[in-house]
Amino acid sequence: MRIFGALSLVVLFAAAAMMYLQQKDATTSLQAVAEAARDLRERGVEGRAFDRDLASEMVSSLRALVGSPENLDGRTEELRTVAAEAASWAEAAPAPSVELRVAVALRSAAGELRSYSLRPTERHLRAAEKHLDTAEAALAGEPVHNNPTDALRDQLENLQRSHQEQALEVDEALEDF
Repeated sequence: MRIFGALSLVVLFAAAAMMYLQQKDATTSLQAVAEAARDLRERGVEGRAFDRDLASEMVSSLRALVGSPENLDGRTEELRTVAAEAASWAEAAPAPSVELRVAVALRSAAGELRSYSLRPTERHLRAAEKHLDTAEAALAGEPVHNNPTDALRDQLENLQRSHQEQALEVDEALEDF
């Protein structure tokens, strides 16, 4: 009976030690993700302070374009401006933050509308609408999951949008030929 008790105690200590080490490993991993999100920035973009009022105006303007996509003709420069402003906000925003979430959502919505103007599909409009819903909700104060993994996702989406904008520039130039 004593051997069983001692063995049970050893197993209990081993389990506790293993749980402690796993928790410590998870904490270390989460800290690494948070650091990666802070360090993941777009090259060549100068950060500017987030402007909540301008962001709200942009959401309204882009939402109007989603509602009447026939008005997208000739609005490419406006969409580029929205994306550039949102990129500058994302560059200056802490990760994670509401500002980063709104900036990335606005940039994504503008990109989807530019894509729609080149290749009109309902998918681009729905995606733009989804991004605008995200921006609007964050601006309205709905809780935003401000954890390191969400911050990393936002930063990665921001970088992905940068590459998509470069591809759109090429596609738009080809359309002009």
